[in-house]
Amino acid sequence: MAGIGFELRKILKEDRLLSLAKVYGYSAILSSGPWVISIIAILLVGFINLANYAANSDVYRFQVVITYAIALASSLIITGIVQLPFTRYVADLIFKHKEDEVLPAFFGAIILAWVLGLPFITPFYIWMFDGQSAAFIIGVIVTFLVLCAVWISSILAASLKYYNAVVWAYFISYALIVFVSIYAGDTIEKLIYIFFTGNAFLLLILMTLIIKSYNSNIFFKVDFFLAKNFYWTLAIAGLTYNLGAWVDKFIFWYHPATGYAVIGKLHASLVYDMPIFLAYLSIIPGMAIFFYRLEADFAEKYDLYYNAVRNGGTLKTISNYRDDMINVIRHAIHEIIIVQVVVDIILFITVPHLFKLLHIPQLYLGLLYILTIGAMLQLAFMSVLAILYYLDRKKVAMWLCISFFLLNTGLTFASIDMGPAMFGYGYTVSLLLVFTASIIIIRKEMDRLNYETFMLQ
Repeated sequence: MAGIGFELRKILKEDRLLSLAKVYGYSAILSSGPWVISIIAILLVGFINLANYAANSDVYRFQVVITYAIALASSLIITGIVQLPFTRYVADLIFKHKEDEVLPAFFGAIILAWVLGLPFITPFYIWMFDGQSAAFIIGVIVTFLVLCAVWISSILAASLKYYNAVVWAYFISYALIVFVSIYAGDTIEKLIYIFFTGNAFLLLILMTLIIKSYNSNIFFKVDFFLAKNFYWTLAIAGLTYNLGAWVDKFIFWYHPATGYAVIGKLHASLVYDMPIFLAYLSIIPGMAIFFYRLEADFAEKYDLYYNAVRNGGTLKTISNYRDDMINVIRHAIHEIIIVQVVVDIILFITVPHLFKLLHIPQLYLGLLYILTIGAMLQLAFMSVLAILYYLDRKKVAMWLCISFFLLNTGLTFASIDMGPAMFGYGYTVSLLLVFTASIIIIRKEMDRLNYETFMLQ
């Protein structure tokens, strides 16, 4: 990822206000990828189609179906199990100057995801959507599969030198989804196939850019999934982190006090869904800062430190580079929190008027406030995890992710049992606890970095 950091720094050297906007705009899209952009798209589709087709219940059902597809594609198959080990494997290949093996590993990861995902998702969707048409079930299955491939493609796409094309690919694809749905999205089947088509178009562009960036004579390999190469600690960390990020939503969807059936056996939560979506949208500025600071500033200091270690640098030089990494970490976390606090204050002031304009009940406000704070803490926690992955502290990151999943599960159930006034506190308090623990751990790891680098190898 240091390559994209170098490209972003070049833009910033132009020393113009537009350059700053471009850097953080690129960072926001490259870091958010299909996750946040998908949320924006399905929200826009919902608002626009409700205006066009009045109270069309198919629009809301479509939003719920796509939300589940995103949750399943990101949590259980790709981001949950494959993403982190695949990312590490690709990084190892690049470090060893084996770039010709990146493309086969990329296609191998997609094929592996489809082979693992299809036998799971097909009977699951047939059971969940009992009574729905064959066209509908086929639509949700192929949408799930294309989202899996988009998630894997986004791993490599975010590091390509063709970052301009990547940004335009995201923009054009999701704009296509929104605009086509205006004129043709009058049924849920049409909306699903429109969403599938837009993401298939995005996947085609990303694959083209990746193939253009990496050459190979082999179509696919799955070496990274072999026992000796597969990073199981990263797989468990990715799985439990993503389950932790989604478990509170599933609990609210299926708890008798907060959820209800929408289509087939899929549930939603009238009280929880809109506030958590808005809370996630609020962290886009923080994600942009996190991406830039990590891939530009921290990556640069990280390379300097380990180059000095490998090339026999003096202890003073190595210690100075370590201090530089510590300063970047502190500055990045402070900047993320300060920017998010400003964004949250603006949101808290304006959101009552927004809710009134969109005819959203004011009772959501208290829940939105606490979930927005939780989303900010999740971003900060994710930032510390990324640094731990950089430092190869896989086991401690894994235990933090497991703790997040267990805490969010237990505290979310407890918050629902305590009544509506405590909704959302399970998610936020769990993140406050794991973020505090992660800060203590990263401080300890940085203090011991020189010792562990030389004495524990």
